[in-house]
Parts: sequence; C-alpha cells; structure tokens
Amino acid sequence: MGLDMYLNVRENVTEYNYDRKGHTVERKRNTVYDTLVNTTTIKGMAEVPLIVTTEYTVIYWRKANQIHGWFVDTLGDGEDTCQRIPVSRNNLVKLHETCSQLLDTRSNELAKELLPPMDGFFFQAGGGPAQLDEGYWLDLQHTHEELSKLLEQITEENKWDYSLEYQASW
Repeated sequence: MGLDMYLNVRENVTEYNYDRKGHTVERKRNTVYDTLVNTTTIKGMAEVPLIVTTEYTVIYWRKANQIHGWFVDTLGDGEDTCQRIPVSRNNLVKLHETCSQLLDTRSNELAKELLPPMDGFFFQAGGGPAQLDEGYWLDLQHTHEELSKLLEQITEENKWDYSLEYQASW
C-alpha cells in the first residue's frame, strides 16, 4: 500500500483550430478532434459533439509526501481526503520555482521550510518519520522535470484550454 498521486488535465478539443494571423483568422480542421470522435463516440449518433473533452494524467508520483503535502496544504485547505483539487498554471509555476530553488541549494533546512516531508505510515516503506533522504531529492527532481515539460505546453496564452486537477489515492 502507499500513496499514488496524479496531476490530471482535462482538455476541450474542438472541430476546428483557429489561427489568428494579423487581421485574418485561418480555420483548419482539427485532426485530433476527428480521431477522438471516430474512436470514442457512441456509434450511430445522429449528431457529433461540437467539443470533445478528454482527461488524462500528465504527472504521476508514488509516495512523494512533500509534493502531496504541498498540494493539500497550499490548494486543498489542509484537507486530505483524496479529493480532486483544482490547480492553476500559476500554482504549477510556484511549485516548479520552489523545486528549482531547493534543487539549486540542496539545503535540508530550506527544504524543511518550503517543502517539508510529511510523516505517515503510507509514505514510507516501513512507516515512521519522514526523512530528507535521496528519495526526497529524486521526487523533487522528477517533479521539476515533469513540470518543466508541462509548462512548455500549457502557456499563459493557452492556459484556458486546459483544466488541471491533483488527486491522490491511498
């Protein structure tokens, strides 16, 4: 047993993409939309949806207690019931910056202040107190790398096309 953690994204995919070029707007058929409609809709439906919503996991963690604690304390009002927690792009930028700062300094004192490890039976292999060990730093490295990739895709300009949620499962 342990803690499985997911950052999920919900994306609305429309039939056409619109590309603004100066004073004109170019409309192009969205091939992703066509693929989703052809593989996922109920066959024989008279009408095809105008928007297809798809949800998928973009980051997965296992027992990364400091990351779980950050989501619960920062965005979940301290409530840890495996609820879905809405996440904004700005939230992810803040977490990414915190991971960067800690990875640059490798300071245990700063880590205890900014992203403290959480105690709990399901976080460690044998239970007991949480530690700032190599696993802690590997989880931060993983989080930093994955957030770097995600933040390149979800930009300030297109952030409204996505809905992000964090959820954990015991």
